Amino acid sequence: MKSAKYVITDVFTDKQFGGNQLAVFRDGREMSSSLMQDIAREMNYSETTFFLPPEKDGDCKVRIFTPARELPFAGHPLVGSAFVAVSERNVEWVEPFTTVKMETGAGLIPATVKITEGAPGKTTMNQPLPRIKNDIQDWAAFAGALCVPASEIEGTGLPIQILFNGLTVILVPLKSLSAIQNMEADFSALKRTAAQYDAETVLTFALETVQAESTVHCRVFAPGAGVFEDPATGSANGPLGFYLVHHGKVKPGSAGVAHIRSEQGFEMKRPSILDIEVAMDEGGKTPSAVRVGGNVVISGRGEIFL
Repeated sequence: MKSAKYVITDVFTDKQFGGNQLAVFRDGREMSSSLMQDIAREMNYSETTFFLPPEKDGDCKVRIFTPARELPFAGHPLVGSAFVAVSERNVEWVEPFTTVKMETGAGLIPATVKITEGAPGKTTMNQPLPRIKNDIQDWAAFAGALCVPASEIEGTGLPIQILFNGLTVILVPLKSLSAIQNMEADFSALKRTAAQYDAETVLTFALETVQAESTVHCRVFAPGAGVFEDPATGSANGPLGFYLVHHGKVKPGSAGVAHIRSEQGFEMKRPSILDIEVAMDEGGKTPSAVRVGGNVVISGRGEIFL
């Protein structure tokens, strides 16, 4: 009987059973797309990834599946996959940094793994630069779908905006940490509302945080990808960092880079920490690059029969 081996990782955490779970299949060459989708549904994590030989200039090709559909690009699956590629020697590594070039449906995405004393550590991915697609004026619809008072959104003085970086995300600011912590979103309403804007993901955030070291606290829902709530979402946190810099809520440092620490997953009891860097152009006015990184822990290994 044929089988395929996989590695279970917890991404954006330095502790097992935190962060966002990811199953990584190191060899998907004999799997059809439909089989990959069936396996992702069987694993039932927010995403499952499959390594394939590179077709162009990458070190590997990575396909990403939620239980419901394939994604062209995602954050924690690529951070976790790069870490696994290095730790399992799919890609040979050198100290102090090894870059893994991954071919995805959104193009070539590099991620850099820090190597310390012979062990892989913090992994940081370069993301497609987000662009703002539109502002949303219908605060009431999002307040209703998120089950929060409309004043929580209006009181921030910030817009609800749609951004695109390979996936479409709607960013919804809230005034207070308690509103996010106590929020019980209406998933059906949120799915309908997000679908009006062809968005896979809705990220809600507040500038009040649980940990003093953090910049922003967020919760992420992905109704367009068939995931109710996600404990760590790199693809949405990149646009969040871009948004915070664009609206002047975080200032770049002397080197022209803004550093943002995002906390997510606390309400799901899977605390996650995402480090976001937004680099500015030479004039210091426009974001020119976005990077998202964090720690990864290997939590287990398994085998599935094909």
